[in-house]
Amino acid sequence: MIQMGKKSVRKLLAISPAAGLCPVDFGELKLVELNFPYLFSISPFPKNEKKCSAVLKKNHGIHMPNVCRATGSSQKKALWFGNFTLFIGEEPNIALSNVAAVVDQSDAWCSLRLTGKYAEEAMQRLCPIDVRLSSFKTGCVAQTMLGLMQVTLHRSGKEQFDIYGYRSMSRTLVSEITESIKKTIYVVKQKL
Repeated sequence: MIQMGKKSVRKLLAISPAAGLCPVDFGELKLVELNFPYLFSISPFPKNEKKCSAVLKKNHGIHMPNVCRATGSSQKKALWFGNFTLFIGEEPNIALSNVAAVVDQSDAWCSLRLTGKYAEEAMQRLCPIDVRLSSFKTGCVAQTMLGLMQVTLHRSGKEQFDIYGYRSMSRTLVSEITESIKKTIYVVKQKL
């Protein structure tokens, strides 16, 4: 409780969407929460797509991504997110607001990373798209379903997927992925 004048009010603590739910580690597969300092949506104003990309390149060193792709590095990147681009890693330069609608999304998303030798098999159980490396290459992004939830899936490495779901669904998201990990590990061990 915090004393405010003559009244006491509760002190609110900031917690991450998957606090207490991650990490999940089964040896061959690991699920961790990604804690990015900033997540911003960038929606270029009509006929300003090239200007927006130029401003992003000049001030942050990355271009706007093409459809179903990501640009940048693990620390600072831009992901195609359907109707907007999700800019991750740092606060965008104010110059972007002249060419795009820029909105802070930092508290809106649960960001998870699944890594390991059998990550494809675990994701294939959950998503109705082909996530094999031959079809869904590193840097690819897709809006898809994970169980009954809409997510954005980014293949961020050969054996690595970044999963972005609504913060309000974080418990269900972690639970669904954990169950898929358990089933995948069980099936792999049965084959050995």
